[in-house]
Parts: sequence; structure tokens; C-alpha cells
Amino acid sequence: MSSLAVKLSSKDQYKYLTRDLMWEPKDFDMKTVYPLIEKEGIHIKDPKKWEDPFRMTYNQYVKIQSEKDSIYHSVVNAFEANHGHAKVVDSRWYEGVKAFAVAVQPAEYQAHRLMAYIGRNIPIEAIRFATFAQAIDELRHAQIEIKHYAHMSKYYDGLHSYAKTNENHWFNTVPKSFFEDALSAGPFEALMAISFSFEYCFTNILFLPFASSAAAVGDEHFAATGKTVQSDESRHMALGMSALKMLLEEDDRNVPIVQKWLDKWYWRAYRMFSVVSVIVDYYPRIRPISWKKAFEIYIEDQVFNGLFKDLRKYGIRLPLHAEDSIKEKEHYSHATMRILDHYKHANVFRTFKLQPDDYEWLASEYPNTFDQYYASYYKRQGDHALAVTSPGIPSVCKVCQIPLEFVNPDKPTQQWTQYSEYNGDIHMTCSPGCKHLFESEPQKYMQMWWPAEAYVSGEFGENVPMDLFKYLAFSPEEAGEHYSSRDRLRWLQYRQVINFDKRFK
Repeated sequence: MSSLAVKLSSKDQYKYLTRDLMWEPKDFDMKTVYPLIEKEGIHIKDPKKWEDPFRMTYNQYVKIQSEKDSIYHSVVNAFEANHGHAKVVDSRWYEGVKAFAVAVQPAEYQAHRLMAYIGRNIPIEAIRFATFAQAIDELRHAQIEIKHYAHMSKYYDGLHSYAKTNENHWFNTVPKSFFEDALSAGPFEALMAISFSFEYCFTNILFLPFASSAAAVGDEHFAATGKTVQSDESRHMALGMSALKMLLEEDDRNVPIVQKWLDKWYWRAYRMFSVVSVIVDYYPRIRPISWKKAFEIYIEDQVFNGLFKDLRKYGIRLPLHAEDSIKEKEHYSHATMRILDHYKHANVFRTFKLQPDDYEWLASEYPNTFDQYYASYYKRQGDHALAVTSPGIPSVCKVCQIPLEFVNPDKPTQQWTQYSEYNGDIHMTCSPGCKHLFESEPQKYMQMWWPAEAYVSGEFGENVPMDLFKYLAFSPEEAGEHYSSRDRLRWLQYRQVINFDKRFK
């Protein structure tokens, strides 16, 4: 009987289709083909021991994804056909979706590039097949989210020129800086950046509360998007956990290197998720959960008290500044929403006045902070769009690139801005966590693109602020900006102030 006629067991099929695919190059040694494999100081004794946490072949993967897509598209097609957007409780929800669009969707696309980079540079079959599957997942997420924004743009402004807005908007420098940081790291560090810190630590707090909020306000379209994305994220979390444990078990010399990566990427991911806190706490009129409670469930209980408790046996401790993030949960969404209010005129999404039920809910969820430190600020907004607006565009943290307006959780009436000197210049960061990262790699972070500096140098044009809106591909009306001679003067004065203060370039 021909060997081709022999039916392989599922175990053997999996082996032949996903493992034993590596080969020794004839004309070059492995170090030439994989030049980054030893650059990070990681020691790998036996690559064959690494397990693929997805445990599926490509044809199985396609079948599962096809079934999920069928369910997803049936929901969104019904939503679109029945004008479901008109049934959403409050249109301000869609302003939050715009913020999500500018902040999160680009991260999905960048994640697929990062997974391809990891797979190319780590010659371990289990990692390569898993990163291959995850790269396709991330492209899928980017595409279905863009499809949702395309549907939204038929009824809501701000996303009609999404490609240009996505590329040029200052708000998008936050996720870009995260992924460019990871892409410029070694492959194992990049794996910890995305599969561990982004996926394992924070993906639940990203998609589960947001999908629940979408369903609560009647946006079944975006609820379906969140649910189908999260169904992939569970696999991505498994890759992060598998890779982390294998790195720690391979060699004791890997432990301090991995600990340093966990310190860095926990804080980087935490800062990037600041926008999620306001989308959970502020934009829905019906809120299933607060950022504070979500943080306690998904980060404190699952990650700090669960995962890191198990990692103690390897000699791994909690990430540096984990305690800062715990203290900041009482302030995070309020401080971030205040940042968005300050720069509402330079954002593709509008902010809004809080209503009595908003004040009641926020005070009940944050009894120790909201009324005491934040309620009076929101009440000053009044009827004028610029009542609490800062002129121009913001000065941002050298590391996370978020405006420098987070509060010190130990002294909430003071900002947390930190200062570091390097090469004769003063560099500002938003918190002790970002200050630590800047001082660990100053040559990397000092190269960041600063929107305010670009504005001063004329990169956005000289006709302020109209050329800025042209550059960002949305209109003053979409930003909710009211232009008068006074407002134009404020922009010009802002340029003069930034030009004058050369210390903080």
C-alpha cells in the first residue's frame, strides 16, 4: 500500500504541518541568518521544548475563523440594515468610538507587523507558527474595526478621511510610540511587549468592559466587534504566558533580563491604555463597570495576585511602579478626560458637558476622589467650547507621548511631571514610571516626534490653526472649535510661548 494512502493521526498531522519545518542553511551559519538571536543575552538550550500554545494547524485555524466571521457579519449586517445607530442611547458614545478608532485600531495593525518581525527573527518553530497565526488575527481585527468606522462615517463626522487622520493625528503618536519602541527592540523583548504586557495583562480590560459598554448603550455593532476580537485575544494571552514561562525555565540567566522587560512593558502598556479608562467611565450613558473596578478585577486580581504570585518561584517580582498604577486607579480616567477636554479643539472627537446622572454615577464609583478633586473642574465648562481648553497642541511625555497632565496620586492637587537632564537639555516625562524608562534609554526616547515642536517649526503650515486641521484631515466644526479673533490670538500666543521656552524642546 502506498504510504500516501496511510491516514495520519491528528497528532501526526499537527506535527508535520507545524513542527519539523526548520532547516540548517548551507551557505550561511545560523547567526548570519538570525543576527538578533544572541543580541539580547537570552540563553536557549533546547528550542524543541517550546510548545505552540495555539495547538492547531492552519486549516483548523481557517475553519474556526471562518465560523467566527460568519457570526460577526450576521450581527453587523442586521445592525446596519436596520439603522441600529439611531437606537444608541446617546450620540456622545460615538465620540468615544472615534477616540477608540484613532488610538486602538492603529495598534492592531502595528501588532501584525510586530508579530511578523518576531517570527522572522526567532528560529523556534512553536513561536513562528504562533506569531504567524497571531499576525493574521491582528490584520483581521484592524480590518473589521475599519469596516465599522466606514459604516459610522455615513452618519457621523470625523472619520471620513480616516487614513490621513490615522497617519497624522497627534493623538495617534501614543500607540505608534509603543509599537515603534517594540519594533526597535530585540525579538524576545518584542514578544514580551506584545504577547505578555499588551495581551496578557491588558487585553481583557480593553475589550471586555468596552464591549459591555457598547451593548449597554445599544451599539450592537461595536459590541460584536469587541466580542469577536476578544475571542482571538485568549489565544494571544496563551502565547504570552507560554513564552514567558519558557524563557524563565530555559536558563536562570534569563531571569534578570526578563524582569527588566516586564518592568518596562507593563508601564508602557498601562500608559497606552489610559484612553480606555475614559471610554469606560465617561462616554457611555449606561455604564456596566467603572475603570477602577475593571482594573481591580483584570489587573490586580488576575495579573498581580494571580500571575505574579505564580512567577515568584522563578524569582520574578511585580513590575516596577505597579504600586503607582494601583494608586492611580482612583484618578486615571478623570485626569485623562481632563486632558481630552483641554485639547478638544485639536482632536477628531468632541468632548461634552457632564449631566446630573454622570456626576451621580462618578461620585458613587469614586467616592474618595471625584467630588473632591474633579467635579468642580467639569462644572466650569459652561456653554463655551473653550472654557477649559488649553491653546494650541500639548506638550507631551518623552516616553508615552501623552500630555503632561497626570496628577500625583499621593498629592492630587499637584501634577506628576518629572524632569531629566540629558545632553544639556531638560526632558519632561509624565510620571516616575516614564522617567525611569527615559533614563534607562535616553538616546531612544529623545528622538520622539513632538507635535508641539512640529507646530512651532511650521510643519503643519503657517496659517494657524486652519493648516493644522488640513494636515489632520478634519474640520474645526468636527473638533467643536469656535473660532473668533480671540481664539486665533490664543493659538498665535501659544506658538510664541513655545518658541520662547527652549528648555523643553
